[in-house]
Amino acid sequence: MTRLSRALLLISCCAPQAPGQDTQVRMYPKIEWFTGYSAIETNDLIFQFRDIGPVGHLDYDEKGKGLEIAVIGNISRYLSVIGDVSAHFSLNRFPVPLTTPCSQTPCPSLTQEGTINPRLLYFLAGPEIKWRNHTRFTPMGHALFGLAHSTTTFSTAGSVVNLSRTDAETGFGMAFGGGVDFRITRRFSLREFLTRSQAFVGSNVLPSQKVNAVGWSAGILFH
Repeated sequence: MTRLSRALLLISCCAPQAPGQDTQVRMYPKIEWFTGYSAIETNDLIFQFRDIGPVGHLDYDEKGKGLEIAVIGNISRYLSVIGDVSAHFSLNRFPVPLTTPCSQTPCPSLTQEGTINPRLLYFLAGPEIKWRNHTRFTPMGHALFGLAHSTTTFSTAGSVVNLSRTDAETGFGMAFGGGVDFRITRRFSLREFLTRSQAFVGSNVLPSQKVNAVGWSAGILFH
């Protein structure tokens, strides 16, 4: 009886595992890359420009577009370190009231189009947690910290005045997000996740402003 038990134990240990069992779960790439589309929704802010003054009630997502790129170093089956760069581009158009120069007052007034194109960049890094399992779906979440850089250009061109001014500021940024990776092949997956981010940027005149943003990103994760 003892010999039979030992024989059965040896056979069970040496038997090949079915596809998708623990052997495949333990295998993970050391480095992964992500690239995809990113969109954010932010609160209204005030931008300060030299010779113009403050321009308010604008944000980083009006007709906005975004891009996100990340590199992920997997430390273990569940823990990774991620470096993430995202850029968001906006374009706001509005009428600018102007007064035409003249020799006698009151001078006639008119409007010409003005544009302002806020751009918000994040340079973040931090830990990422993954729940690797036997399915094609891998839930994940991360907490990132780093720098936020804001650049905004105001410009107007017309018969009265041609003017362009730029304001740029750098501050602290952070983002917390979670989502899922859906494996398509051994080489790449589809990644989709939601984030809640904050950036603290201001101007030389205005105090630092808090940019609250809710974001969505989707793209390809290369293994």
